[in-house]
Amino acid sequence: MPEAAAAPRGGRHQRRLRNYLLDRHFQLKYAGYFVGISVVLSVALGLILWRTSQELLRQSEEVVERGARVVQEGEKVSKVVEMNIVQDPIYGDNPALLEAFKEGDKKYTENLQAEQAKLKAQADSLAHQHNMAAVLLIVALTLFVVFVALMGIVVTHKVAGPIFKMKRQITDVAHGHLAIPQKLRKGDELVDFFDVFRTMVMSLRERQEQEIGLLDSAIEQLEKDVDKSHLEPLYELRQEMKDALN
Repeated sequence: MPEAAAAPRGGRHQRRLRNYLLDRHFQLKYAGYFVGISVVLSVALGLILWRTSQELLRQSEEVVERGARVVQEGEKVSKVVEMNIVQDPIYGDNPALLEAFKEGDKKYTENLQAEQAKLKAQADSLAHQHNMAAVLLIVALTLFVVFVALMGIVVTHKVAGPIFKMKRQITDVAHGHLAIPQKLRKGDELVDFFDVFRTMVMSLRERQEQEIGLLDSAIEQLEKDVDKSHLEPLYELRQEMKDALN
């Protein structure tokens, strides 16, 4: 029989945390099924989100790399143009043109570098968000699995509770005790089956009450003709039958 803290037989007991595992094998078995399914779904969802996030991160890094190459290529072009201006026989003697080019190139390069810095900052921020999202995802999925495990125990308790109660009361009936079973708690399963069992016990009680009535009539007739000391076994039998109804 499953281990559990037995409630008083005379009334309905309230659910307590320690009473939720009435049948450990049954409840943990099916709670394990629920957990297994939730783990598979969580891992699948986690992989999808992880790959999507990795792809976004990779694209962001590619944009940063392309920006860096653009800056490098711009610097190379600027150096080539500057050399051509210096070596050109027409423009080589025009320092104002060279200064104007350098000034424009400097601003252009600074703008490119500023944009590159922004892209790099955005990529770093995205990488940080990616790591934080990974941690939050792991925590959320872990809590989800724990929640499913607890809910599995709660749900199976609604089946294990009535089964445990019926097993105990069937044992009582097997030992001759015909106390009327208390109704199940609100939310329990197997209500229809338990009602049939309860009706059976009530029918057995009615039959036993009828038999006690017949026995009382027989004892009353015998007391007129037989010494009461000879009827002691019948008295004991009647008492046992009455005790079974309590």
